[in-house]
Amino acid sequence: MGRLDSISFDHQNEIFIVTDDYGFNLMYDCTFSDMRALEQELLKIVSFYINKVEPMTDKDLRNILPNVDRLGIIKEVLFWEEKYQKAKLRLCLQYVECYDHTCDTLE
Repeated sequence: MGRLDSISFDHQNEIFIVTDDYGFNLMYDCTFSDMRALEQELLKIVSFYINKVEPMTDKDLRNILPNVDRLGIIKEVLFWEEKYQKAKLRLCLQYVECYDHTCDTLE
């Protein structure tokens, strides 16, 4: 029989934890590569919109002052991305729950 990993929510730290059959917490290798790809994509999107709002009119780099709070925007984008990813996870867990109740375990 295959591995039976379970996903639980830690209310104290507000994170989801994947646990294997033996009680060890897991983090899959692809998680890191997915996270890096998502960070790069978010950075490109945020940079694109900052450059649209804040065009560089002066060519002298010593006199340029940012008009946009970059850290504030990144913080807000990461907050909403976290909420989006948690909502996707909850939806997938509901689908898995439905699947568990509709399929015969012996087949």
